[in-house]
Amino acid sequence: MIIETASITDLPVVLAMRTEASEWLAEIGINQWRQPWPTHEAMVERSAASIRAGETWMVRDNEGATAATITLDTYADPQLWTTRERAEPAMYVHRLIVRRGWTGLGTRILNWAAAKAGRQGNDWIRIDVWTDNKPLHNYYQRNGFEHVRTLHSDYPSGALFQRPTKVAPVPGPPTLAEQVQSLTD
Repeated sequence: MIIETASITDLPVVLAMRTEASEWLAEIGINQWRQPWPTHEAMVERSAASIRAGETWMVRDNEGATAATITLDTYADPQLWTTRERAEPAMYVHRLIVRRGWTGLGTRILNWAAAKAGRQGNDWIRIDVWTDNKPLHNYYQRNGFEHVRTLHSDYPSGALFQRPTKVAPVPGPPTLAEQVQSLTD
């Protein structure tokens, strides 16, 4: 897998991936991302601004197919994080989207994000998660995140999680190459 900084030409791909994820979530009964927050225009502009700032990455396979995307920055939303938390060295994960054909890649991307944040002197990676998406809460906890608190307001992503950057990576599922290698050992 190749992780590279997104360019503005990747914006349509990021938006398409968000739509794909929203549709899949709806199929399993989760309403996350069905309505852009707070508006479609604001969501597109936030995504574009993150790309222009060099804070969005595309994860591609060796043939150039996009498998995932992640945004990682230092913006701590004051609606969500306390003054003390905002003063701590941390980076924040946004818009981690893994295409369905690449299930399992998210763990590796989160490990990459934690290592990147740690190399830049941060103690934490943090994320705000859709408040009522309990399977996603469990996913982050399986990936080394601790639940900080859940805020109930009009903002839909009020479940807050954090993970120290200075811990061993969470093991991900084996890659196809690792599975093949284990069969030949």
